[in-house]
Amino acid sequence: MLRSIMTGFFAFTLLAVPAIASAAQTGDPGTTVAVTSTDVAAPTDGADLAMWNAEPKSERATSESAPKVTRLLHIQRFASGIAARGAAMASALTRNAMRFMGVPYAFGGTSANGFDCSGYVQHVFAMIGKHLPRTADAQFDAAHRIHGTPKPGDLVFFQTYAPGASHVGISLGGDRFIHASSSHGVTVSSLHDRYWAARFLGAKRIVE
Repeated sequence: MLRSIMTGFFAFTLLAVPAIASAAQTGDPGTTVAVTSTDVAAPTDGADLAMWNAEPKSERATSESAPKVTRLLHIQRFASGIAARGAAMASALTRNAMRFMGVPYAFGGTSANGFDCSGYVQHVFAMIGKHLPRTADAQFDAAHRIHGTPKPGDLVFFQTYAPGASHVGISLGGDRFIHASSSHGVTVSSLHDRYWAARFLGAKRIVE
């Protein structure tokens, strides 16, 4: 009798195994299927990532790049602010310079009653709060050399009656400059004029 029981149990087991396998494949309800570690899915779009202990890649990229973008914007705004202030000062400088057109030349003069070249330049710059040395050669040493065409507000220097920078004017842009000429007082001249072209030493900049 024991042999009959064991034989019946063995037959039942053989029949049950295919049924369980079939249920696992078809997904029949009520059937328990073992899941291995390789079957674990990744979080899908829209899942609660906090429970997955994860962070969206797009948010990580944004959080990492945001400080760099912010710093770049600050630098650009700072540079734009400096350029705008420089342009405004150059505009005020040339506007003030033109106010003295026709003022007579006076050796050692530093006022609207009469100017020499460096006294005129010093006076005009003082009107925008920039203090320059008194003489042309000292102004030459105080300014920064530039390359290319002078911009409005740049200083233009010439060697005239003495070696080195002995005459100075204020560029109006291009080849035009305004200065206190010993023969014409405060006047506008061209760097291409034969006299000035032969004596031109170069342009330098005070207002950046």
